[in-house]
Amino acid sequence: MVTIEIRKAGPDDIEAIISVGQRTWPTTYGFAGPEYVAKGLETWWSTEAIRRSLENTTVLVAEEDGSVMGTGNIDLRGEAPIIWKLYVVPEAQGRGVGSALIKELFGYADGRPVRLEYTDGNAPAADFYAAHGFVEIRREADERPGWPAAVWVERRPAE
Repeated sequence: MVTIEIRKAGPDDIEAIISVGQRTWPTTYGFAGPEYVAKGLETWWSTEAIRRSLENTTVLVAEEDGSVMGTGNIDLRGEAPIIWKLYVVPEAQGRGVGSALIKELFGYADGRPVRLEYTDGNAPAADFYAAHGFVEIRREADERPGWPAAVWVERRPAE
């Protein structure tokens, strides 16, 4: 039986986290076009971007048999915690890795509502977040014409 271990990431995980981005973005955002994918990888999955994330947010990795299969982070600095990344490599999707990561991230929110955004047109993300209690709160058009909007969702804690 395969065991998924969720743990806090550190500087030694940077390359593995970048690999998650490189393996997930082309499949996840192919509908938005190759330019969108390239810009996202350059902006959010560079060594410097991951270093900043490790400094400013709580970053988790999901390991299976010693290999990083997913990553997620939560930013606790604002009014509401924001999950900026939640990605699972394609071959591990549908096996509970994303659910394990998001549940662990919720624990850092200390009962506060959690927000995140996903790219309009990413139906699997919309379904996943809805299944985890998120509801849409707004949409933001991308500044680049023809690129998909950001869909902001929020999950309120059970009362």
